[in-house]
Amino acid sequence: MGHAPAAEPVGVALLGATGSIGTSALRVLARQPARFVPVALTANGNLAALQEQVERFSPAYVGLVQSCPDAPATWGRGPDCLVEAATRPEAAIVINAVVGAAGLPATLAALRCGKRVALANKETLVVAGDIVTSTAREHGGELVPVDSEHSAILQCLAGRQPHEVRRLMLTASGGPFRTWPAERIATATRSDALKHPTWQMGSKITIDSATLANKALEVIEAHHLFGVPYDRIDVVVHPQSIIHSFVEFVDGSVLAQMGVPSMELPILYALTWPERVPDSGVPSFDPVALGGLTFEAVRHEQFPMLGLGIAAGRRGGAAPAVFNAANEEAVAQFLAGHLSFGGIAARVADALQELGGSSGDTLDALLAADAAARRHVRSRIVAEL
Repeated sequence: MGHAPAAEPVGVALLGATGSIGTSALRVLARQPARFVPVALTANGNLAALQEQVERFSPAYVGLVQSCPDAPATWGRGPDCLVEAATRPEAAIVINAVVGAAGLPATLAALRCGKRVALANKETLVVAGDIVTSTAREHGGELVPVDSEHSAILQCLAGRQPHEVRRLMLTASGGPFRTWPAERIATATRSDALKHPTWQMGSKITIDSATLANKALEVIEAHHLFGVPYDRIDVVVHPQSIIHSFVEFVDGSVLAQMGVPSMELPILYALTWPERVPDSGVPSFDPVALGGLTFEAVRHEQFPMLGLGIAAGRRGGAAPAVFNAANEEAVAQFLAGHLSFGGIAARVADALQELGGSSGDTLDALLAADAAARRHVRSRIVAEL
């Protein structure tokens, strides 16, 4: 995909079309009609928003995961619609913007078809990183990250060899509780946790940003995407969210990728990588207007989820899947009002202690560990209610 558009636009399947990443992706696709065309759209349960998108883009395939009697009979139904959309022959690229481990089967299916997967679904690599990367290698599929941090690393690594890399540094905004004392964080409300200082995102990932669980997921992802050991992946707090990550090379040189906080740039880059194409979606960069850039160490005691997740990544096996599933369930219970903010890390730590040593040799074993972790968190919360 060079600077000149292809003779025919490339077909794109978009999973999770009505979420924050999905709607950003559609804005990108709408600006690049000569290069890309949405050929499949799926949503979890937002029927009205999906219908509006279908009217605008007229995709060949539409799927709705949750059952809805008002959905057209011609649409795909249930979780299988994600795999159906991802394997459509007219879709050369699959943007996976599904939230949670539900996105994993579609990623694997697309890679088995030799497609490019523009991956915004963190959990795919966290739950089954080794299986996903080996599937891509075996079938000629491509994994290209959409996360702003991993896109930044990909851009900094352009043309570089793995042996040239000394260290990766992921930046974190610090979330809404960056300066709060531990006692106040423990009793933070749902409303407090959903006020992210720099990004507009869905509720689950916004809570993960508040606990720093999202940064743990991103460290595990970076390990699998770039083949860098955990002891050479660091996290630094950068409240302005202008530098999206750093790469330090073996000669001491450091490259950083910068840009205003917008998911549209990493989405476009995932579609066009390794090329760049003209686009008007991101405002021109004005360093003077942006002002100072600051950096801080992570306060690990106040944000234990980061350490829990990285330890799970180092442990390997089913531990990352347990961390992810326990976190998903704990966040859902927090959002539903059944768990305190401080209780999220406590429940995840408990699940890891109980189930973190489970087998992770096969996809079935990983999915079983995922289900067991969710049950474990639910049962503990029910016992406490």
